[in-house]
Amino acid sequence: MKRLFLILIINILCINSYAQISNDLIIQHLEKMSEDLGEEYSDYSELLESYWSISENPVNINSDDIDQLAELKFISIFQQENIKNYRKYYGDIQFIEELYEIDGLDSLCIEMIKPIICFEKTQQHDKIKFKNILKYGKNKILFEVNQSLNKKKGYIDIADSLLYENPNSIYLGSPQKIYLRYNYSYKDRIEAGFVLEKDPGEYLFKNNLNDSILKFLGEKSYSGFDFFSFHIYITKFWFLKTLAIGDYKVSFGQGLTMGSGMAFIANGSSLLRRNKKISASKSANEAYYLRGIASTFEYKNFELSVFYSNKKTDGNVTEYDTINETPLEISSLQQNGLHRTYNEILDRKVIRQQLCGLNLSYKISNFQIGYTLHKTYLNAELTPNKSIYNTFYFKGKELTNQGLDFYYVLNKILLYGEIAMSNNKGTAGLIGTTIQPTGYIEFTILYRNYAKDYQCLYSNAFASGSNTRNEKGWYFSSALSLAANWKFITSVDFHKSDWFKSSSYSPSHGYEFDSQLNYQANQNTLLFIEYRNKSKMKNTGNTDVFQKYLTEGKSNMIRFHASYNLDAITFKNRVEFHFNHDEHETNNSYLIYQDIVYNPKEKPYNIAFRYELFNAEKGSVYAYENDVLYAFAVGGLSGKGIRTYLVGKIKAYDKIQISGKIGFTFYDNKTVIGSGLESIDGCWRGDAKLQIIWSI
Repeated sequence: MKRLFLILIINILCINSYAQISNDLIIQHLEKMSEDLGEEYSDYSELLESYWSISENPVNINSDDIDQLAELKFISIFQQENIKNYRKYYGDIQFIEELYEIDGLDSLCIEMIKPIICFEKTQQHDKIKFKNILKYGKNKILFEVNQSLNKKKGYIDIADSLLYENPNSIYLGSPQKIYLRYNYSYKDRIEAGFVLEKDPGEYLFKNNLNDSILKFLGEKSYSGFDFFSFHIYITKFWFLKTLAIGDYKVSFGQGLTMGSGMAFIANGSSLLRRNKKISASKSANEAYYLRGIASTFEYKNFELSVFYSNKKTDGNVTEYDTINETPLEISSLQQNGLHRTYNEILDRKVIRQQLCGLNLSYKISNFQIGYTLHKTYLNAELTPNKSIYNTFYFKGKELTNQGLDFYYVLNKILLYGEIAMSNNKGTAGLIGTTIQPTGYIEFTILYRNYAKDYQCLYSNAFASGSNTRNEKGWYFSSALSLAANWKFITSVDFHKSDWFKSSSYSPSHGYEFDSQLNYQANQNTLLFIEYRNKSKMKNTGNTDVFQKYLTEGKSNMIRFHASYNLDAITFKNRVEFHFNHDEHETNNSYLIYQDIVYNPKEKPYNIAFRYELFNAEKGSVYAYENDVLYAFAVGGLSGKGIRTYLVGKIKAYDKIQISGKIGFTFYDNKTVIGSGLESIDGCWRGDAKLQIIWSI
């Protein structure tokens, strides 16, 4: 109890240090991604990494780096083109006041981008000098630890004899999650760093393991942090546009042929992607990164990007070469990066994955066309289980992908697309257009056709689910500025699958409709109301039938949200209701919360508090939570109860910042929370987090 009280006091004195994203609509999108993907993809840190990066290193409005502003939806593609045209006719932009003269940029947009832009001359790229690198470089060290305040089943001590009989009955490590990060930067030219991470349940030192477990693991045991990542990233160096060494991400075109990271999509905006082709991987995501070397060469209007990756990844081994003790066959590639139990450690880094490729593109001011080719090698045969929905999934050791992509901007019309093919002749393609007939109306239409036999291990193009195969669909959206500070956004996505899925043993179809009315009176006030209607086909839950048939599940959601500032205090209110119908039953749920953020000007501290009521007897409701720097939290709440947390920051010295968070969830109708080794006896759960940042 004393320890709990100490943690509470620490959090009262602290808050999250990052500059909060001014547009709550960005947060809303991340919540929607969590609802759609659920547990399939729970680490969104790399998606927010770009936001933290540009907040610390403002974008030069006079360079091509403004593509990042459009990619992250701070400005539209047409606003981006208007900025470039203004620079073309009038030269470099020198003052913030000039932005008001650019067509399509309103005061709200300018206020939102003001903190993340700078004004430098386009050709101001000094030679990199070694003495300047040492003298003017910036260093940052971040240490973070968090854990559950409850004792989960996986950490309960058991007798050695029972552990010997069932080595997967406990977690082998401690309940703390430990994260250590170092980052060095020199202007916007050089960046380097590393990340160390231990997830809850993973161990640090094998000497602390039980002798029986250590004997079982043999050479699979290890010491130190479970995950280590490093990167060196250089831009505008000699004839190189970019050079990445270590861990990096690549994305070309619309991500259909090659996209190793996540992409941001916002309702009512263009789906075009013009992100960095090569970027450093700085998050603790243990799956969606490449490790090796990559570079982009630039000559006049041509760019050539080449990359090579060689890393070990997790896999479920089904057959071993007993002589050489090497895997011969795997049933799947593991993506969650968790190594807490005996079986999870056996799957750790058992597969060597190599990938090499290139992208050649030709670009003029408003047009680009590119060709991408890459090949993946595995040192073991990938043989998925023989479920019928896996019939067309990739099998083998080698996979080749190639594709063509383009975009063209003509006045108020944007056209873009990509077509891709795997070496089994499976194809996938998408084409989209965004039209802005006037400054206050915008329409987007996108058609996609991903064949059931298209195979790609690194693809993140627009889709209704997490895979870019076995899907056809039409997406329509519109954004209408009804009056000053008012915007009405609608979107509808129709999709169907001609082959089976894990959740539907017959061809299926579905749709999702979303409409939203926003009122942003000024940069400090945002109100919106949203309605969402969704339909999805899935297998019946009836266990008395021989053949699973499909049933239609429908869900409706209505959400009210308000965010407003009163001097140093920000209030955020949300009320949302869900009405779901699944087969022969109907279930409703709701979520209500109040946020209070106290952020006094010119003070070294601030604090945020939330009180939340929820009732989701079936399924979950999702809400973004304030967190510490570089962390991202979307709470998936199920059952009935109360969620509350306190998060804060204090700047102890000019170079040291301490942040922390503590949260509690109390359930009305549970005596056991969770399942398996994650289960907790009781009706409440708590979590705590502490972070220290030292900037030099």
